[in-house]
Amino acid sequence: MLSRDKESKMQPAIRASESAVERDERQGLLEDVERAYGGDTQAFDRLYRYFYTPICLYLAHMVGDYEEGCDLAQETFLKAWQGLHTIHNMARFDSWLYRIATNTAIDYLRRRRFRWPLYKQGEDEDLPDALYVSGPEERTGELEHIEQALANVSLKYRCCLLLQLVADLSQREIAHSLHISEKSVSIYVSRGSEQFRLAYQRLSQANNTSMKVEDQAHETNRRTDTNALYKLGTNAYSQAPG
Repeated sequence: MLSRDKESKMQPAIRASESAVERDERQGLLEDVERAYGGDTQAFDRLYRYFYTPICLYLAHMVGDYEEGCDLAQETFLKAWQGLHTIHNMARFDSWLYRIATNTAIDYLRRRRFRWPLYKQGEDEDLPDALYVSGPEERTGELEHIEQALANVSLKYRCCLLLQLVADLSQREIAHSLHISEKSVSIYVSRGSEQFRLAYQRLSQANNTSMKVEDQAHETNRRTDTNALYKLGTNAYSQAPG
C-alpha cells in the first residue's frame, strides 16, 4: 500500500470549479481504489458501478457496436481487477482504466480486421441516452451518420477524441493514459474533430440532395456535424448498470 505522503503528492490538481460534492466523490473513489488494491471486492464493485457506463460508451464508439462495447467493458474490468497490483498512481485510476479499455478495443479491432457495423432500426431502444439525438424521426439516421463518421477517423485520433468527449478526461489525463505528450493529444483531438466533421458533412450532404439552396445546406451541415460530435459526451455518466 502506498504511504499517505506519497499518495498526497500524486493527487491531481483540483480544478477551480470543483465543488465540495465533487471533491468528496473524488476522495471516495480514491478510498475505494485503495481498498480494492488491498483485495476488497466490494470496493472494486463500487468502482465497477461508477465507471461501467462511461467505459461501455467509450468502447461502443471505439468499435462501432454497443453490445460488443459492453462485452469489451466486462473484459476491461476483469483485466483491471487482475492487474490492480501493477497500478502506481491510485489517484489516476480512471486514466489507468481507460488505457486498459483502449488497448482492449485496439486488440479487438485487430482481431476482427475491423468492419464498422451499423445499428439497425428497432435496436436503438436499448442504447444509452448519450447516443440519442433530438427528433425521433431523425434518430436512427443521425446515429448511423455519427458511427459512420467515427469509422472514418484515424484510430489514434478517435481514441483521444472519445477520451475527451465521452470519458471527460483532460488533455493531461489523456496524455498520461496513452503515454503521449499533451501537445500530441491537442493535435490528435483537433485533427480527429476535423476528420469527423468532414466525414459527417459528406454523409449529411448525401442524405440531403434534395436541398435547393447550397448555402443553406452548407450551414445546416456545419451546425449539425458539430452538435453531433459533442452529443457523444452528453449524459455519459448518468447511468449505472442495474
